Amino acid sequence: MDRLTWLVLALVLLLGGVYLLVLRASEWLAYLAAGVGAGIGLALVGSIIHDALAGPRPHSDR
Repeated sequence: MDRLTWLVLALVLLLGGVYLLVLRASEWLAYLAAGVGAGIGLALVGSIIHDALAGPRPHSDR
């Protein structure tokens, strides 16, 4: 999956969890959805920062 898809998934889960918290529908489900969304978002940000700091990759001649 590309990063844009992961970003959309993270936002949907995070906002869905916050929405469930506002509705007080099911607190454990809301925290789980928001936590998974935030975790995916943080992993995505870490991946982007890692790629930015790593620099260009050497190309093989194969």
